[in-house]
Amino acid sequence: MRRNLGFKSISTGYSLFAFDDFANRKGLASITITKELADEWCQRRPNEATDTWSHRNCFLRQFSIYIFNIGYETYIPLKLPSKHDDTFIPYIYSDRELRDIYRACDSLVLYDKHARSTLMILPVLVRMLAGTGIRIGEALNLHCNDVDLEQNYLVLKGCKNGKDRIVPISGSLADVCAQYRKYRELLPRHSDYFFVKLNGRACVGKSFSYWWKTILKKAGIKQRGDIVGPRIQDLRHSFCVNSMSRLSREGNDLYYILPILSTYVGHQSLAATDGYVRMTSEMYPDLLNKTDGICSYIYPKLKYRN
Repeated sequence: MRRNLGFKSISTGYSLFAFDDFANRKGLASITITKELADEWCQRRPNEATDTWSHRNCFLRQFSIYIFNIGYETYIPLKLPSKHDDTFIPYIYSDRELRDIYRACDSLVLYDKHARSTLMILPVLVRMLAGTGIRIGEALNLHCNDVDLEQNYLVLKGCKNGKDRIVPISGSLADVCAQYRKYRELLPRHSDYFFVKLNGRACVGKSFSYWWKTILKKAGIKQRGDIVGPRIQDLRHSFCVNSMSRLSREGNDLYYILPILSTYVGHQSLAATDGYVRMTSEMYPDLLNKTDGICSYIYPKLKYRN
């Protein structure tokens, strides 16, 4: 069902298999989930990471709701509070900080010859993430023929929600990509990916942690931790917030901006983008009046007759 809706659901398959094995060992013979079975499954295991524990609980809750919706009586576990629920606030880079980050990327130097280094792609990769708001995985999944520098757009395939999309890019970003492509063509042809290591092979997203900390240090931006950031993923949040602010200052209505932005960044629903309205309003209080204007269309004033 989830895959038909466009979700990859790879981890869900593993979770289904694990829970099926658990229920079989407990002798479950009917289509139901008892409170005792759910409580035992949801108990935190020794040395289990918080995210893993939370995922197991979240999966069982979703599965129980699904079973209930198709007509079976079942116990639905309570939702565990997540450390990310309503408390996590991404870091929003200012225009000055972005300029400092670009300069830091351009000044990086590789002191030792390292064929697996990703240093060469950092100036263009960071500018692409900041200038389009795409996910780092989407950028690293780009193939050479997915980057059109004549009409200035990217073709993103196999995205998080299972849908492909086209993302227009600015002329300045296209120029940076063209400069990178010229040097990329001099590397060994071991891969057709647009972003490659010095040995010509594909890059892995987790390999940028060290470089990002180095870039922040060079840019004079204090690093508070791997979880709270500032993170490289926060370039995506910064793009959304700063885009909404700029478009609003240009006289565009937030009511019309939100669906366009949601489609552009590849969100599955408006609810996923809706948080940026709050963040934008908090960072730019003058936009609150425009946000209030949206509500006046949704909830118009009623005229009563005697």
